[in-house]
Amino acid sequence: MKRLDLAPYQELIKQRCGLILEGNNADKLATVLAQRSAVLGCADPADYYTRLYGDHTEFQELVNLLTINETYFFREPEQLELLTGTLAPRLLAQRDHALPLRILSAGCSSGEEPYSILMALREKYPESADTLFAVAGGDIDTQVLAKARGGCYGEFSFRGVASDIKARYFDREPYAYRIKEDLRRRVEFHQLNLLVDSYPATLGNFDVIFFRNVSIYFDTPTRRLIQRNLATLLKDDGYLVIGTAETLANDLGELALVEENGLFYFVKPAAKLAATAPQRPAVVPAATRFGAPSAPPLAWGLPDIAAATPANPSPPPFPSGESWSLPVAVKSPETPGDLGVAKQLVEEKRFGEALALLDQLLAGHPADTAALLLKAHVQLNRKSFAEAQETAQKALAADPWSVDALMVLGLAAKWREQSSEAVRWFKQAVYARHECWPARYYLAELYRNGGETEKARREYRGVQQTLSRQQDAGLKVVPLALPAAEIRFLCEHQLAKLDPALRK
Repeated sequence: MKRLDLAPYQELIKQRCGLILEGNNADKLATVLAQRSAVLGCADPADYYTRLYGDHTEFQELVNLLTINETYFFREPEQLELLTGTLAPRLLAQRDHALPLRILSAGCSSGEEPYSILMALREKYPESADTLFAVAGGDIDTQVLAKARGGCYGEFSFRGVASDIKARYFDREPYAYRIKEDLRRRVEFHQLNLLVDSYPATLGNFDVIFFRNVSIYFDTPTRRLIQRNLATLLKDDGYLVIGTAETLANDLGELALVEENGLFYFVKPAAKLAATAPQRPAVVPAATRFGAPSAPPLAWGLPDIAAATPANPSPPPFPSGESWSLPVAVKSPETPGDLGVAKQLVEEKRFGEALALLDQLLAGHPADTAALLLKAHVQLNRKSFAEAQETAQKALAADPWSVDALMVLGLAAKWREQSSEAVRWFKQAVYARHECWPARYYLAELYRNGGETEKARREYRGVQQTLSRQQDAGLKVVPLALPAAEIRFLCEHQLAKLDPALRK
């Protein structure tokens, strides 16, 4: 049976919402297409493509299944400190009216970022944050927006969150934590597709936009278009904060790049940059004065994905002779049924359920390497680092060349601040499989933090070289959440900081 040509779907999705679905993401697209076609009873791929092209509800459903929503509270805390310690005080000092300051988290996923922004502002301005600031979140995925509005989160969202912060802003529920009602009602969530041609007149005048760990999934022309659209939502002299890994890839000449105390952000100059053939601006000195008095805040309002779906649609011709031959089931012939279910639970981050099932499996088969590795991964994500090391050692005893076990041991040692032990395990992982680029990336980070600059350069370059050829990390069981595109940008960013020649 001929495999389905994904190109028409990839082009349609890129055109409407900018997502680039290649490599592992193409495999995910194939699976999701098969799932949706089965649900709708479309035996012919051309029928589903026609439905997808003309039905914005179905297109939204597909996008919901495709979008990547890896996030957690207080991610990249140095940028939140930039907001609370520098940008917000600067804006407030210039403002004698027209409060509150308006802040948007674009690509907010399940809400951890906008809630983190508001929590950070409350910590800085405990008595007046709700008066001084208005925070909103926008995302194209309606399912994660529903979760954001509900404000209920599992342990995985709290990596690195201090216990006093958790106690102050969340209520404990039987299997999760729910953000306190007074905080939850202070953040508004809206569907947001940044590729639509225009926005309602009521939308705009943001003082600060956070757009972090999103643009890595777009190509350069799409990033340029999105940045132009974001600029229309910013006030003159407003700030755009991009993820640390993405700064270099977003210095496209649309907004002026600023470096302040080692951190980067973009500013929209009061004299709007030309939209055609923009010139790359010089880095703006941090001491520049920002902002004139602004107009009163306007009502929120964000367009939904229907705005990107044509009226009276007529799709382009679909390749003839195509047929479905795509994976639908979660299980595979090599994976026993219960283990397949456990893997699915782990991928969905339902760690409590996964651990219970894995313990049940291991009670009958204590030497099952795959079950041991999955259990170690769950323990790692629950911050049970000593237990994760013990479980991974059992897996390593059964398979001394297990790259998965070596990676878990390295990560557990890293989180326990056992740097020399972490280096030893990651080096063994690279020795066992030279193409294991996650191990090389963590080695580079450990070397950089330890001041071993030349070793760090070598490993960052090794990661870049490996990812230029392949994305397969050599892991068979453990699902490490390391997007290859983001890691490439991180390596480029760190090399630019370590190598003066690259900064010229």
